[in-house]
Amino acid sequence: MCSNNRRRWAFAILLMLGFQWPAAAGVMLGGTRVILGEKDREASIPVKNTGTSPYVVQAWIDAGEGRNKTPLIVTPPLSRLDPGMENILRIMRVAGDLPADRESVFWLNVKEIPEKSKEENVLQIAVRSRIKLFYRPAKLAGKPEESRAQLKWAVGAGAQGQGAVLKVGNPSAYHVTFTALNVNGGQQLINADMVPPFGEMAYPLSAVKTPQAIQVDFTTLNDYGGETPEERVQVPAGAEPVAVKAELVPPPAPSGDAAKR
Repeated sequence: MCSNNRRRWAFAILLMLGFQWPAAAGVMLGGTRVILGEKDREASIPVKNTGTSPYVVQAWIDAGEGRNKTPLIVTPPLSRLDPGMENILRIMRVAGDLPADRESVFWLNVKEIPEKSKEENVLQIAVRSRIKLFYRPAKLAGKPEESRAQLKWAVGAGAQGQGAVLKVGNPSAYHVTFTALNVNGGQQLINADMVPPFGEMAYPLSAVKTPQAIQVDFTTLNDYGGETPEERVQVPAGAEPVAVKAELVPPPAPSGDAAKR
């Protein structure tokens, strides 16, 4: 048995050594998100080939994996991008209904396809980048930068009344994207993503075993993909999320040597 396993490992290593692996991805997007306003004719994002080889760039929009039918299009859907060159992807709305009272979210996909290598035994990989694309109606209530202050919070019971979950409600018309949720000063880090407009998300808690008050530090992303200042909320126990005022997290105190300087 051990002899057979060693033979398999040896074969796998020899197989890998027989191939040349390509360099890192060469096509870079000029942003981490795109926002298309209802009154905008189009939204755009640059793509640049920072590598040394040409690529074919394929671009498309989806509403989630496997949901490729959307009322938005991106052009050009297929293009060649030579080393050092930049192109502009343009996103436009076409026929189709979208909610007028809230943002809609889609995903912009950009795949870089390398040219076929002239050498033998070269493993080539088509790398795909995927970023959020928001469609924003013109007459939404409030402002996007105010949405995180409207979040509602609670610690409720988990499934079948077992354990505890952190509930986050979003009564605003805008998506709120978290970068992290830090529970009780580091007892648990929740890899949260996005709370939809007029929606709610629930995150299982391992830091506490029953519904009880906790402290949560959080940051979010703004329209430009930048991180907002870290804020802190004292989340109460309860069945339904409630409004809780967040406070800015004070910066860490300087160390002894820094304080002396």
